[in-house]
Amino acid sequence: MKKKKNTDPVEKLLSFAFTMSIIGICTIGICPAFGAMGIAVPIVMKQKKAQLTPQQERKANKALIGGIIALCLFVVDIILILLFKDKI
Repeated sequence: MKKKKNTDPVEKLLSFAFTMSIIGICTIGICPAFGAMGIAVPIVMKQKKAQLTPQQERKANKALIGGIIALCLFVVDIILILLFKDKI
C-alpha cells in the first residue's frame, strides 16, 4: 500500500515542528534552534487562530512540549558547562 503524500501546509509545518523538537531532545539541547522551532510553529498557529483538526492539535501540543523540554535541556547544558569548565 502506497502512502499518500501530504500536501496540506499546516500538516507539513506541524510535522516539521514536531521533528525539530524531537531532534532538540535527542541532541540533549545542544542547539536551541531545534527547540525554538518546535515552540514557534504551534504558537504562531494559535496566534493566527488556525483551524486545526484534533490530530493536528495534538501534534502541535506535542511539538510545543518537546520544544520547551529541548530549551530546558539547553539551559542545563549551559549550567553544567559553567560548573565544570575548570575540570574540562
